[in-house]
Amino acid sequence: MFDVSYIKSLQNTIDKETDINLNPEEMSNLLLYACRTSEFNIIESQGRNSYINEDNVSKWINEKLMPNTIILSLDDPDVLRSLLFCIEITYQMFAGGTRATATQKGFRERKRTFESILSDQFVGKLGEVMVKRLLETKYNAQILLDWEISTQIEKYRNDITNASKRISIKSSPSLNGIWAEANIVYDYGIAVKCSMPQPTILQFFIEVCGFLKLLDFADLKISGDDERFKGYIQGMRKRIMDYKCGEIQTSLKGFVCGYFDTHEYEPVSKGVKLPYLGEVREERFLIKISQLKYTDEDWIRFLHDIGI
Repeated sequence: MFDVSYIKSLQNTIDKETDINLNPEEMSNLLLYACRTSEFNIIESQGRNSYINEDNVSKWINEKLMPNTIILSLDDPDVLRSLLFCIEITYQMFAGGTRATATQKGFRERKRTFESILSDQFVGKLGEVMVKRLLETKYNAQILLDWEISTQIEKYRNDITNASKRISIKSSPSLNGIWAEANIVYDYGIAVKCSMPQPTILQFFIEVCGFLKLLDFADLKISGDDERFKGYIQGMRKRIMDYKCGEIQTSLKGFVCGYFDTHEYEPVSKGVKLPYLGEVREERFLIKISQLKYTDEDWIRFLHDIGI
């Protein structure tokens, strides 16, 4: 897709300036989204040919990508809150403790597994945490997120509870996606791209030694003459210890792409087909990420407009 040496040079540029440490796949996918939307006029045409303007790529990295990327470790308190919240709400969904269900329209109108719902819930909540950290760290704002698990379905809850306007924060693990979205009832939409190890939940348990306790339990229960499974346990134990069990190493990355005011746009109707997205399944706002507001001045204005 992109020249390997060029991607490596972009990684080196970012590494010199920040501790973001994007891997080649992350860098390639982020550059792909930027090319698809021609952020900062990255793609230029000359006759029938198109090419990447490397100077504009550098501007995009320095002015938008790096300033709006947040790095959090697995032991960050808000990340741990997100994990516990998502486990609890997913359990309640399956147990009937909340009226949201695994077949609700928001869950693509089909029955899904506990694990897939938990993973999607975590991506969504992590994006909210990334926005919170960006606004608190850079602009000294107090951001309160919605941690309540309701027994009633509230389809359009405010993702920032102390805001005077209705805010929708949408997160995606797809780094090359080009669309920001919000339901028609919201005043503002914020888009976040999240990059995390897969499977993230398993990584939590490995790094806090929870998986090691499972192996200890299995080792006690499986007889010593079962050489095959004893070998499996030994191999997994070695892999975990090589990873320095108990030492938090994994970082979660969030690129807060920006925000948009829904009053400045018209919603896209159900059935419309959009590039790199396909058919729109329900009416909602869909804005190209290149159109989002993201500068310091924009975020300060945003905070003022929502009463924070």
